[in-house]
Amino acid sequence: MKIVATKVTPFQCGAAIATDANTPQVVLITGAKSQLAEALLRVAADIGELALNSSTSANTSANIVAPLKLYALNRSQLNITDAANIAAVFAQYRPSWVINCAAYNAVDAAEHDAIEANRVNALGPELLAQQCLLSGARLLHVSSDYVFGGQAVCEIAHAAERAIGDAKESGVEQHKNPDLAPNSNSNPNPNPNHLPRPFVELDAPEPLSAYGKSKLLGEQKVLAVLGERATIVRTSWLYGQDGHNFVNTMLNLMRTQPSLQVIVDQIGCPTWSDALAKVIWQLVVQQYSGVFHYSAQGQCSWYEFACEIQRQAIALHLLSQPMVIQPITSADYAKQALNRGISLAKRPSYSVLNSGKLRSTLATNNVLSMPEQIEWQDWRQQLNRMLRRLS
Repeated sequence: MKIVATKVTPFQCGAAIATDANTPQVVLITGAKSQLAEALLRVAADIGELALNSSTSANTSANIVAPLKLYALNRSQLNITDAANIAAVFAQYRPSWVINCAAYNAVDAAEHDAIEANRVNALGPELLAQQCLLSGARLLHVSSDYVFGGQAVCEIAHAAERAIGDAKESGVEQHKNPDLAPNSNSNPNPNPNHLPRPFVELDAPEPLSAYGKSKLLGEQKVLAVLGERATIVRTSWLYGQDGHNFVNTMLNLMRTQPSLQVIVDQIGCPTWSDALAKVIWQLVVQQYSGVFHYSAQGQCSWYEFACEIQRQAIALHLLSQPMVIQPITSADYAKQALNRGISLAKRPSYSVLNSGKLRSTLATNNVLSMPEQIEWQDWRQQLNRMLRRLS
């Protein structure tokens, strides 16, 4: 199979593409300016250089399959909240798949703009699903770990207190080598038996914020329309070399600020956008449906994440010298923000996702032969690969 990636401009919109067995199968990617859409195109270019055996697909004959042709459309080309616009785009491109990367991701702003968050994160996916139902296309919708509330446990708070005490003594926490075993546990709590377990797909969502509620509602709308033909991928703490994300923000602050305070009592797992993109292409090529979780391996706090970003960035000469990174609890951070007139949304204390279902599903018929399995690496290893691209 050959994958041809195209970022569409308003002047490239051509005639409708035929979908017989000898012509490309069209994949539309919404939210072309997002970091995930950029990663999808980047990874697709790598995959396109390899021979893909899709003979295991239920909808193809042995070793005979049409290539994928990709079109990434921005909001001006495809507004997912406009049903008429969606219908026109579908009529023009006649997609076999739609990957929805368009989203309202301003977690704090959503608390005061829930209507807009719901319009983009719930109504938009619903309208896409309705058009997919009419046209026979498949939809892959990207969701968030913030659909879960996370159970606040005393051990996490105690670990935060210990980390703050250690940091006051040493200035900046020192971390081990990033090339750790994929299943290493980076949580500061020495007793993992008292930590919450990572969330599986069957766990009941319990969002704490307007943003989380809008993402959950989007999932529910898509499933209500498409049922078993829908594919939903929940991910966590996404970052990449493109766009606005925690890693890029930290690097900028570390170059310009004398010190930083970073939250220590929210535990999750950073995930590289390129690794998520590879997982998504595997789901599309193999035409899997259902709800899946995906993140890198391991877990950490935002504070640990920031310290590791600095450690690796210095080693790669992206930063010239270290700065003081101070751990702070969520409560204290929220109080400081409120004193500045900023109200923060509630975030889960623990939102680590269990990717076991996805890993076993893809291992059954793995048709994407890539030289390295970046998607199953530890979060430190994924971070190192991304930072090397910036060095």
